[in-house]
This record gives sequence, structure tokens and C-alpha cells, in this order.
Amino acid sequence: MNSKLLIKHWLLIFIPTAIYVLLNQIHLFSIELFLSNFAAGANLFIFTISVLIMQIGRKNKPEEFVFRYLTMTTVQMLSFLAIVTAFIFSKKPNVVVFHSLALFGVLLVFQSIGLLLFKSKE
Repeated sequence: MNSKLLIKHWLLIFIPTAIYVLLNQIHLFSIELFLSNFAAGANLFIFTISVLIMQIGRKNKPEEFVFRYLTMTTVQMLSFLAIVTAFIFSKKPNVVVFHSLALFGVLLVFQSIGLLLFKSKE
């Protein structure tokens, strides 16, 4: 495991989440702070687990990369759907679901860019 690569990959996930939380702290969005921070924390947890899936015990085999990528994507989607389902069934405002979905989409884009950049450097 390359610790520099792990930190770079995690920073690509942490920075957009931190920006989202800071924008919520200055009340840019009309959403309750606890719910927005919970949604951001849940997304950050999902993507942290994904970074660990991709980086721990990694070797430079293409078939291993594909297996890890598919595992990571499955874990992300199922975890996110579980969180959104919990928001919906606990009758939280729909804006929380949309904020969580938007943050999830942004983090997916950043993670994909990171995977492409770090994979091309190997």
C-alpha cells in the first residue's frame, strides 16, 4: 500500500465534502445543519471505505483493479441507497435527499478523476 497515494486519493474526497460543510455553516443552503452534516459525514464515510477498498493490498494487475472497482461501486451504491431510504422512511425533508444525492454525484466525479489520474501514473 502506497501511503502517499492513499492520502492523495482521500484528499480528493475530503476537499469537496469540506467545502460543502463550510457552505452549510455560512447558511448558503436552506437545510438544517445537523441533517446536512450527517449527510456529508455519511457520504464521506462511504467514500473513505471505497478508498480503502481500492488502495489496501493493491497490486498492478488489471483483473484485480476491475474486481476492486466493481466491489467499490457496489458498496457505494448499496450504502448510499440505504442512507437515502433511511432519510425517506424517517420523514426527513426531501431537500436532504437531494443534497445527499448531489454530494454523492460530485464525489463520484472526483473519485473517477482520481482513479484515472492515479492509474495513469503507474
